[in-house]
Amino acid sequence: MPDDTQDVISGGHLVAKALRAEGVDRIYTLCGGHIIDIYDGCVDEGIEVVDVRHEQVAAHAADGYARITGKPGCAVVTAGPGTTDAVTGVANAFRAESPMLLIGGQGRTPSTRWDRCRTCRTST
Repeated sequence: MPDDTQDVISGGHLVAKALRAEGVDRIYTLCGGHIIDIYDGCVDEGIEVVDVRHEQVAAHAADGYARITGKPGCAVVTAGPGTTDAVTGVANAFRAESPMLLIGGQGRTPSTRWDRCRTCRTST
């Protein structure tokens, strides 16, 4: 009897594989439900997960890491307010020309009316 099951890989694991391929070996993050699968992928890919206490700290830490090591710094934050909280750190990295990446979670689309504060367009 043929096996119809397929190997399934989560979006978080795909993100982690892409990060590893680009030389990311550490992420700075504040845990949030929208990004939890990325953590599992990072652990599987050998990417260190550094938990911080605020999204702005995650962005500044990623920027500092990039400046010191020359490697890509990466901050991973949750949707909506988590992403907007990281903007100052991203602006500093941009001005310093640091190799920094911000990954922000995103809620379901179309968003439900009760969860609008967590779903804002974050890609440009």
